[in-house]
Amino acid sequence: MGDIIPNQLFVAGYSRSKVQDEKDVRDIFKKYGTIKEVAYKGSYSFVTFSNESEAQEALKGTNGQSYNGQKLKVDVVDNRKGRKTGPNEEDKCFKCNKGGLVIVQSSNHQDAVEEDPIRDRSAVTEDLNQDHILLIHHPDLEEEDIKTKERDTAEALEEIKGSEKEVLVQSDHLLIQLHPKDRIQTQNLDKEWEKNHILLQKKYKQLIEYNLFNSSHNIIIMKKRTLHELSKEQDQINSSYIEINTVQKELYLENQKRIKEKQKDKDQIVVIEDDEIKQQTEEKEVKLSFPVGTFCLNCLTQYPQDERQPHHLPFINILYENAFIDVKTQKPKKTLESALMTCFGFEDELLEPIVKSGVQLYIVNDNDNLNKKLEITERYKNYPNWMVIKPSKLGSSMFGGAFHPKIWILKFPKFIRIVIGSQNLHVGDWTIWSQAMWIQDFKIGKSELDQGSQEFKSMLREFLYEILPTSHKFEDLLKIKYDDYDFKDVNIRLITSIPGRFVGNQLFKYGMMRLQSVLYQELCNNKMEIPKQVCVTYQTTSIGQLDDNYIDFALQCCTGKVYKQPLASEQNNKKLNQMILNQQEEEQSKLKLIYPTADYIENQTHGGVDFANPLYLKKQLYENPKFPKHLFYKYQGSDHYYWHTGNIPHLKVMIITGLDEDINDYTSIYIGSHNFSQGAWGKMEKNATQLYIANTELGVLYPPKKNSAQQKQQIIEQLSFKFPPLKYEKDDQPWINEAYYERLYKEYQQQKK
Repeated sequence: MGDIIPNQLFVAGYSRSKVQDEKDVRDIFKKYGTIKEVAYKGSYSFVTFSNESEAQEALKGTNGQSYNGQKLKVDVVDNRKGRKTGPNEEDKCFKCNKGGLVIVQSSNHQDAVEEDPIRDRSAVTEDLNQDHILLIHHPDLEEEDIKTKERDTAEALEEIKGSEKEVLVQSDHLLIQLHPKDRIQTQNLDKEWEKNHILLQKKYKQLIEYNLFNSSHNIIIMKKRTLHELSKEQDQINSSYIEINTVQKELYLENQKRIKEKQKDKDQIVVIEDDEIKQQTEEKEVKLSFPVGTFCLNCLTQYPQDERQPHHLPFINILYENAFIDVKTQKPKKTLESALMTCFGFEDELLEPIVKSGVQLYIVNDNDNLNKKLEITERYKNYPNWMVIKPSKLGSSMFGGAFHPKIWILKFPKFIRIVIGSQNLHVGDWTIWSQAMWIQDFKIGKSELDQGSQEFKSMLREFLYEILPTSHKFEDLLKIKYDDYDFKDVNIRLITSIPGRFVGNQLFKYGMMRLQSVLYQELCNNKMEIPKQVCVTYQTTSIGQLDDNYIDFALQCCTGKVYKQPLASEQNNKKLNQMILNQQEEEQSKLKLIYPTADYIENQTHGGVDFANPLYLKKQLYENPKFPKHLFYKYQGSDHYYWHTGNIPHLKVMIITGLDEDINDYTSIYIGSHNFSQGAWGKMEKNATQLYIANTELGVLYPPKKNSAQQKQQIIEQLSFKFPPLKYEKDDQPWINEAYYERLYKEYQQQKK
């Protein structure tokens, strides 16, 4: 297949943001000798030295060493090697520790592309609830077909071995005679065996290829680990940060100092120190962890324990009254009485400890796409205090969408905690994938509510009534009186999507039209001018069907202007109108879609491709010539906190600014469950008089408001991704699951040849 080039090195393991061109590569290797040539290929490079000894010195000095916080992978170029991608044949199941071919027919955990529900059973799928979770390239086979093929394959191989054994026995017998004639017979026998072997291989060609293909492509998608196991891994993960670049460390410390100087308002996160915890236990009055709405991220396993910030919350902490307590060392008493949680998917392993502690748990989930009937499982997994509820009409095939909201209502003795965000209920959602949440505590009591707080209270109640069957009201399940809680100091506006077609007064109630209505109201209430143009930066993990008309619709709504659909004549002359009215590109509103590149997922993330299943973009959709590829921008870890590097996103964040992308009072920030798709946000029909929505979604908006710039700047700095983002480079491609595995298959076919 090729030769070894002893004076040429292959270099990988870096990101393009750290090593940007040929000069950067030369700077790394120039001290080891004379460099004849550098071939910079983006995420990898080839470095050619004048002789082999210099290349060997460079190999010893750089392979496995850190450069700007990333470990370089360096090797001598060996063109004889076939690329090894994926696990080896020796790989064992992470759970039962057994090898062999395991194929499961399972359901898809990826966020649905809402207006085009996932029904393609030929696609690679995974299910976090299976005992064996392996990539399969033949999921269209039924279990019985698979067993039949395995049995037939074994019989075929047995026949081939039997034929070979028979020839060898005859050959040995003739060779013992040591007669020249016998040697000739042996040679003829070898030819006969070779001919027979070829015939047998042709006969069983498909079975053998099927067996070989699956034995070399049993790729583990997700290694299911317990919270206890993840805790043990924490020390190993933390140790990797010792080598973090000192410049990044200094940047982080300087930023922390600046944030602390700014945090003088009362609306800041309260960190409860040890002496305050003791005082709290003595007081009868409960101290709220989130007296006002707070932006938070989940605490990934890659974060250093000693530098965790108050807005980084582990799953277990949110279930305690004091969310900032050290659960491991202080072992607080769990006072959580009941919990209602909605999700796109959940995992028993994460939730069983809650149920075993005595908490009454209600999960609202509609991920069983095969059964659309209304179901209520009262004793889920035989636990008397665990109920799984399918949403009411929202799982109906009438609208073809997904039940996708993520809201928790946690009942404590003297308050309820409401969590709204992007988080599902799998172990991976709390350890691997980055999530964004808004959390607020509401204690028992009454006070005069402002208009925003009153709207939040009534809208939330209405949303919960909509998603639950009439036989199971959330107040009855949680055993609360909703009106007994004080909904004051709400600092966001609720954004909901409900499946259906909406006209008249309901037109501005849901989805993108709700967003437009809220922006318009807030701008008017604060006596702020409606902007003519905006820049919308949307970090999304699932992208649906997009076209110029829908993008124009979304951008117009994000200014706060009342949407008006262009006339047919205006649509036909759209390019001419833009040329006349908007002479310069910067005068138009802009949309930037933040979505990870294939290089980022494959080479820069801690989890790698095995944990990229929350990301969804169809290859066929992206390769359509009309698809707006120019809107794509890179997902990269935030510069403000160095340990965000290499995280995998599951959050959904929209940032609306002016064209200069400055964060000020006009800025709006959305977080929640909405991905950027027509199914989630809705699309206009019948000359913009009707809104069609397929999905159930929920999120919150920090709207334009006077004196809100500081709070929004803090949120931007707390995000786990870089803002403003960098545009895709010429060779960048988005991460597409099916494209990656198609490439693996092609490489496998080439290796076979």
